[in-house]
Amino acid sequence: MSAHTRAPLLLGLLGVCLAWAGCAQQDADGFGPGGGNEAPTPSSPCSVDEDCPDPALFFCNAATSRCEASCRTALDCGAERRGTFALGECDRNPLGCQCDEGKCVLALCAEDAACGAQVCRNGRCVAPPPAAQAATCQVTPAFAVGRQGTQTRFSVTVNDAQGQPLVPGGGIAWKASSAAVTGEEEGTEALFTVMTPERALVRIEAQVGNARCSAQLSLLAAEVEAHRVRVVVTEELSGTPLPDVLVGVSNAEGALTGTGTTDEEGVALVPASDRMNLTAFHPEYGYLTLANLDGETGGREVRMPLRRNPLEVHGGIRGQLQNRPVGPYLHMGLIGLSLPGQGVDRVEAQRRGPREAVTFELSGQVRTWSLPTNVTLATPTTAAQVAYGVPGLEGGCAEAPVAATGETPGRRAPRCGLRTAWALAGDVPTAELPPDLFGASQDTTQLLAQTIPLLRHFHSSAVRDVRFALEPIPGASQGLPDFRDTRHYTAVDLPASQMPLGFPFVVRVPSLPVYRGAFLNHSFVVGAVDVPGRGRVPLGLGLAVNVAPADPNTDLQAGLSAPGLVAVRMAPAHHGLEGHPYRLMVLASTHAATLEEPAGQAMSGVVEPLAAPLFDPRGLTPVTLSSGFLPIPEGARYNFEAVPSGMLQGRQFWFTNSSGRVGTLLRVSFTNRFGRQWTVLYEPSLETPSVRLPVPPTPFEDRTYFGDLTGTRSLLWVQALAVRAPEGKRLSLAMLAEGQTASLAQLDAFTRAFSVLDYRRPELTWLTPEADGLSVPRGSTVRVRATGFHLGPAPEGEGFVQLSFVGGVGCEGQTVRGERNTAGDVELRLPSACSGNDVSLTATLVDSSGLPLRPPVAYTRRIHIL
Repeated sequence: MSAHTRAPLLLGLLGVCLAWAGCAQQDADGFGPGGGNEAPTPSSPCSVDEDCPDPALFFCNAATSRCEASCRTALDCGAERRGTFALGECDRNPLGCQCDEGKCVLALCAEDAACGAQVCRNGRCVAPPPAAQAATCQVTPAFAVGRQGTQTRFSVTVNDAQGQPLVPGGGIAWKASSAAVTGEEEGTEALFTVMTPERALVRIEAQVGNARCSAQLSLLAAEVEAHRVRVVVTEELSGTPLPDVLVGVSNAEGALTGTGTTDEEGVALVPASDRMNLTAFHPEYGYLTLANLDGETGGREVRMPLRRNPLEVHGGIRGQLQNRPVGPYLHMGLIGLSLPGQGVDRVEAQRRGPREAVTFELSGQVRTWSLPTNVTLATPTTAAQVAYGVPGLEGGCAEAPVAATGETPGRRAPRCGLRTAWALAGDVPTAELPPDLFGASQDTTQLLAQTIPLLRHFHSSAVRDVRFALEPIPGASQGLPDFRDTRHYTAVDLPASQMPLGFPFVVRVPSLPVYRGAFLNHSFVVGAVDVPGRGRVPLGLGLAVNVAPADPNTDLQAGLSAPGLVAVRMAPAHHGLEGHPYRLMVLASTHAATLEEPAGQAMSGVVEPLAAPLFDPRGLTPVTLSSGFLPIPEGARYNFEAVPSGMLQGRQFWFTNSSGRVGTLLRVSFTNRFGRQWTVLYEPSLETPSVRLPVPPTPFEDRTYFGDLTGTRSLLWVQALAVRAPEGKRLSLAMLAEGQTASLAQLDAFTRAFSVLDYRRPELTWLTPEADGLSVPRGSTVRVRATGFHLGPAPEGEGFVQLSFVGGVGCEGQTVRGERNTAGDVELRLPSACSGNDVSLTATLVDSSGLPLRPPVAYTRRIHIL
């Protein structure tokens, strides 16, 4: 690990596993910097512990030269132990204090159950906020479609008269405008079931105090014509029906056998067959194929949620973190907007801003890093990047919050976003920075051990409801989107120290998966909360490596009892996020904790429900996951052409994996240079290992191709998913497509494990000669770089780089196969008898048998060989 990549490690603690916007409320009872929720202590100056009132109860903080309360256990923070040096804040807090890394800190709550008759808000036990304070509310989803037997869960979010989030302790009533549906209330959530077989339009209403808000539930007739399948196409995030979507039916050979176009209700009737593929085409949305469905004996209705093309409009938040401490601190922060589900399938530009060169000075050294604009960085002498710009995902804003007017929400969602703005940021005293952070040490394990304790200086900040407009992206139509103009982004200045990561605990990471014969060498843990209508909001994190030794377990961490245990710090849900379910995402990756682009990344993750974060810094009761990692989905192949090639039929995608289980579903995504996607969902098995894609009918573009003039292949990304209902029942593609109790629009919510392999696309780049027209001597070596292509013979490799010649003397008819050097580039030695002016050298990617890839991947240089 070089000094350049080591430096962003602290930022990578935040960035890689998460990358996976109004003004913030200033909390009068906020927690201060330097560890966040420390109990007040005598702040007399000191040089050594003996300068403090009682060295048994205080220590001298070398970073601040002030006395602070010390402890070994929580009992050391109580009045009985401290006597005349009692900590009033600890004794007045109903939960007392905890001993966190030798310091007395105020204990926090993370759920109402910890507070008895009170409720937990912003980490404190308080009286339940009355529903009478509600001024506005919003029901999510604003629009849903169902039929007899369909179950739909609705949620309500509430704001007070000042527009601040309100989580009332009760007083929420739900009702339906018709007996066609029945509901079960669960506070901020309600589950409604369709009872009638008839068509109807039902209003689902929530009342919180005097605020009323509603959603629409459109009921379709239960009966479907014989030998027909009813396809219902909706917008994935809002639930609104999509008209004018062409739904194609194709057979096992990929030939289109029928089509239908959705009406104003998003409904199309198409011919049914015993084995069929359904593909939804719309120029403004990602294509979606559901493969190998049984249209005769299976469900007679299929739901297909589509996602907007991502690289056409953009919006988000911009601002600065407020009230950062002044002094000798290294400030680091990551700011984001909530994303539905894991977020790993989102386009990179939707998760963090464009990169900029950032120069700063620390410890007498000047450094330049390339950082995305959602990262903040400052040193005592340099405000390197204190302003942030964060892109956000469209959706969630189909209506404004409805007050007591009872207005009906609109069906058409404007192009805007409604998300939760969040930050994980810390101000670390420079005196506490480990010397190896910027030194020459190569000991990754030691560096990690020194870095993890610095997380106690980090805080979580959140603004639950942030609306932002979306405007066209300059250059998007040319495949060169430019995100630098953020003037239309919503101004949001998040507080720097809103809530400490006050819950240290330990997670037992499952055995790490293998990729290309080696165990994955990095693991991340993200603690989060899922907010309906907003998405997943990170609240904390942990990091581990697997290098000493490289085996199935993460390396032993300081203070923990065994390998495979990872220390995590997490904040409780706060500032309107309370009452929603906690989640742990445990990730294993090929990529280190840097902010480098994750091209070609392999990753596997487990999503675990968490009742609440706990205070267990020693890991006496580590959190154990209910499932392990899925294998990396290696072995995928696709023939991009309509004619057979090798062992594949025309336009056939084939997947086999020798590692065993691959989950419930396979999600395959092709992405062209405009960011437009074609997603395929199917259940791979020995009986159905493949699917053949149809040729899109005119006028739809074929998104399996990149969209350039030479007709090269698109980017390829494959994800395996283990999808289960909350009670643990496996959910098949047919069950999700039918949409009765779970739907494809909720796929991320039901995903309990996933693995991803970014196959990218094979590309060649000439390194030397650097340009056409240059001269090289006979027999010299030229160099190219191959990316998105695993060099080497089958079965481990995909093929080689081959050089051919046109022109010159003694050149034509010659071929040269390259060898990979230690830097990973390919060196090709020119034939000693080959010479001449204007000789064309064409580097081509060939498979293990020597045949050029189809479509071809080749790059030509015209040079002089002297």
